[in-house]
Amino acid sequence: MILRNVLALRESIEEYRQSMSELAKKKGISDPHVIKISQQLDGKITILQRIINDTQSLSKAKSFYHDESKLEYVNTTSNSLT
Repeated sequence: MILRNVLALRESIEEYRQSMSELAKKKGISDPHVIKISQQLDGKITILQRIINDTQSLSKAKSFYHDESKLEYVNTTSNSLT
């Protein structure tokens, strides 16, 4: 489900880029509509970057906590409270 959302976001970003490029060629880069599309595009790119960073952080955390060579086993059957 997350992957589907990321792919849809990437597709949307590409559509915004194309629209902005075409509009900028016709009206110039300082046109208010071009600037508005650019700002919306920036927002979408920021969201995608956050998703990528969060995913990488989770992946690193998961690999750290699931690496059995880094686990310390504790003997829970002995009473060492003396």
